[in-house]
Amino acid sequence: MSSQVRRISWLTLSFMMVAAVASIRSLPTMAVYGLGSVFLYLLPAVVFFIPVALVAAELGTGWNGGMYGWVKQAFGDKLGFWAIWYQWIQVVVWYPIVLAFAADTFAFLINPDLAKNGLFTAVVIIVLYWISTFIALNGLNSLSKLSSWFMIAGTLFPAAVLILLGIAWLLTGHKSEAPLSLGALIPDIFKSTSTIVAGHHREASDFWKSFEGLLGGLVLLVGNFLAFAGIEMNAIHARSLSNPQKQMPKAIALAALLTVLIFVPPTLAISFVVPSTDTSLTAGVMQAYSEFFQRFNMMWAIKTMAVLLIFGALGGVLTWTAGPSAGLLMVGRAGMLPPWWQKTNSKGVQQNILFVQAALVTVLAFFYVIIPNVSAAFWMLSAIAAQIYLVIYIFMFRSALKLRKTQPHVKRGFVCPAIEFWSVLGIISSALALLLGFVPPTQYSSMSPVLYVGIMLAGLILFAIPPFLFYANRKREWQVIPPEEAAKNTAPLQDLVPAPVEAGSTSSDVQVN
Repeated sequence: MSSQVRRISWLTLSFMMVAAVASIRSLPTMAVYGLGSVFLYLLPAVVFFIPVALVAAELGTGWNGGMYGWVKQAFGDKLGFWAIWYQWIQVVVWYPIVLAFAADTFAFLINPDLAKNGLFTAVVIIVLYWISTFIALNGLNSLSKLSSWFMIAGTLFPAAVLILLGIAWLLTGHKSEAPLSLGALIPDIFKSTSTIVAGHHREASDFWKSFEGLLGGLVLLVGNFLAFAGIEMNAIHARSLSNPQKQMPKAIALAALLTVLIFVPPTLAISFVVPSTDTSLTAGVMQAYSEFFQRFNMMWAIKTMAVLLIFGALGGVLTWTAGPSAGLLMVGRAGMLPPWWQKTNSKGVQQNILFVQAALVTVLAFFYVIIPNVSAAFWMLSAIAAQIYLVIYIFMFRSALKLRKTQPHVKRGFVCPAIEFWSVLGIISSALALLLGFVPPTQYSSMSPVLYVGIMLAGLILFAIPPFLFYANRKREWQVIPPEEAAKNTAPLQDLVPAPVEAGSTSSDVQVN
């Protein structure tokens, strides 16, 4: 590895992974299951988070270009372009989910009833996202500084406060709304006779009763896969470790532990004070703060916490606003997108792609107007975003397996032990979650199951079509960077031998077997 590479400690990398994944916005979804939420968080961590982290670490220390570079090296230009486009679209669909949380938090500042108003939610989403877009247009420096501070003030601090309030609640003798028995560690959804999905206890009828018990529990787990998504974004930094082979597993283990700690204790704190039947998917965190502060005579703190949570949501959006779109610009300049998509401003920021993002988020925000139930709209967007990401992850795992065979001469900074096991586990988990994502939750009991599945399939297919159309109609003049530079963007980081070595050699291919 070049001595010019900037070194980072494994602790720093671990914290970066946590920052990319952990968020308290999704906690209310699991809070209705009390102690059962521990299981609902741990299972995705083991069968999804760890495989993604290990496999992405090998790919990120072997090739440039992130997801685009990995898929391109394994399956060619067309699928590489599709991968980065799909990843970009997934993030676009994800923005309204995060900002809906901010909208309902903002409602607590002025009128809590507005949390149930779809038009109010849509307007706040649109305003906040356009603010983040204009911040992103000012360049990476202002973006990174603001997102870091917003993450600390709006995510880490509020999570710590929730944990402390939950502990204080129990120590002062208050009754927990959630059962605290040993049997409560098994989620109700796996033993209930009714379908309980997406954070609401409701009796199912007719067709919906077929989705009870174990299947209903598995459907719920799909939503939690997305809670652990995004760790691959920081895998490329593994090559900056002084000893990736030894330090990367430690960084991943600590990140997994910290992420679970950020998810589980605050979730339990919410379950202590908010009855499961009253928990809102988007406003549940503020419900918990309100109850805590009211009982502890700290009502003055509610508005302060609401403002911090809004900053936290905005910080999460800022972190992702420029990243995937910058990758799309790189691919576009290599000849995959028309010149209009490649336009940048005076600071080199991909302005037209950011404007397209903002326009799409504006359209998606009106889901909250079209679908009367705000929680139902939240769930549908979450499900589509999760489905898209799961497809991408399946290709990431397949790419890792193929590159082990087709490019053994590439030196990996970190070699994933038992990569076949972790990749196959990741593929199976992602594929199962993908299929279960088509099972409708009870919010849609009035909707035809066929219509629900049709909407989900339409979302997956329609969002995937544009890159293939662009690729089929690409023109020579679209490529504005030399072929050598385009190839370098996805090339191996340390291709130590120009061709696969012969059998019996002791060269670098031995390191990946």
